[in-house]
Amino acid sequence: MTASVPPSSTEQSRTRHRLQLPRDTDPGDVLTMIRNVLPAAGEDLDGAIELEAQVRLVPDRSPRGAGRWDLETPREREVPLPEGMGDSHGYDRAFPEGMPFGAERRALDLAWSLGRRLYGAVVTDGGVRLEPHPFQIRDLSVVSAHALAPESLVELLAPLESEISLDEVPEHIARSGYSASISLPGGEEISVRVGLSSRPAALSALEWLDDAVEYQVVHVTADPEEDAVEVPSAEVAERWEHAYRRIGLIAGLLIESVGGYVVDLEGFLVDPADLG
Repeated sequence: MTASVPPSSTEQSRTRHRLQLPRDTDPGDVLTMIRNVLPAAGEDLDGAIELEAQVRLVPDRSPRGAGRWDLETPREREVPLPEGMGDSHGYDRAFPEGMPFGAERRALDLAWSLGRRLYGAVVTDGGVRLEPHPFQIRDLSVVSAHALAPESLVELLAPLESEISLDEVPEHIARSGYSASISLPGGEEISVRVGLSSRPAALSALEWLDDAVEYQVVHVTADPEEDAVEVPSAEVAERWEHAYRRIGLIAGLLIESVGGYVVDLEGFLVDPADLG
């Protein structure tokens, strides 16, 4: 009788998750989106995408594998999520014995974000399905070489948002820009915050980025804990979508006026044609 050989410590320290995207998703689009946030990510001859050391996203080449990717990563876990802490990604449900961290957490976060942007899902190594809500992230930023004066911003957006008003800030509070607010039902608002650019990685090659202006269009909910909900109720999902549609129209109008690029809260470029 032949004894089985136990797995090596290297094998024990690695794991594999699954990214499931629509079958017609172009692998080239996946690589482009990844390079928005990881400019150094590269593709090998087999089409696998190297995210960082020992972390790869490998396309499923089987006959039924269109749109499916294996996320190969070191297995790094820590204590469970503290009780009462929000978990918009569903990790507490998926990893009750210990939360991913380090390289595994970064890889899972990226896969979750790709699922959000491309209407897909992540299936963890334990078989738990994580399906991001497409409007979980609603904030957008317009990064431009051109700055609008506060009054010009209000004048530009007033035909679209008649209730917009500049925020009054006490003179003793130092800040590098200005902001305006748009009231929404239920105590919510959309805040338009104008200041120096946060220099998104997706735009790092632009020569004018050092002097760029960023117009952040932010959905401020009445309940701050709402953004930590993994699966929103129908009422919350409707409000999220309504806010995103309005934010998209504002970002689109800004692009038409000042030019530049639209970036979402996680650093992915957004096509202005998709904001209408």
